[in-house]
Amino acid sequence: MGFIGKLFGRDDEAAPDAVAFDCEKVRPQVADLIDALGQLSDAMEHPDAPLSNPGWRGRLRDLRSAKADLRLLTRHPQFSRDDLFEVLTTIRPLYRGAPPEGFAQLDELNSLVTERIEAVHGAASQA
Repeated sequence: MGFIGKLFGRDDEAAPDAVAFDCEKVRPQVADLIDALGQLSDAMEHPDAPLSNPGWRGRLRDLRSAKADLRLLTRHPQFSRDDLFEVLTTIRPLYRGAPPEGFAQLDELNSLVTERIEAVHGAASQA
């Protein structure tokens, strides 16, 4: 235990990640989510997409960034539940519920991303 830990009375053995997390149990769900994020971001770049809209471009950038972050995380042999949840909190589907006007062509892919986010949460809670 370091000096700061002793000063604040923290015990290294009582770390928050003391409960073992088996990242191998969530890798398939994370891989599926990475795939869904890629499909959605690719579909958002179709020729009729409003790429001149800064909000649209920002959302596209966010989805691609989340995909890249998940890939980097899963390249490590081990990662913690907290690391996974930190990346998951950055992923925002385009919308929840009924698709707004102009998003109908993305409804299926957006729903897939939402389902896969929930699948990763479920798997991580049980791992």
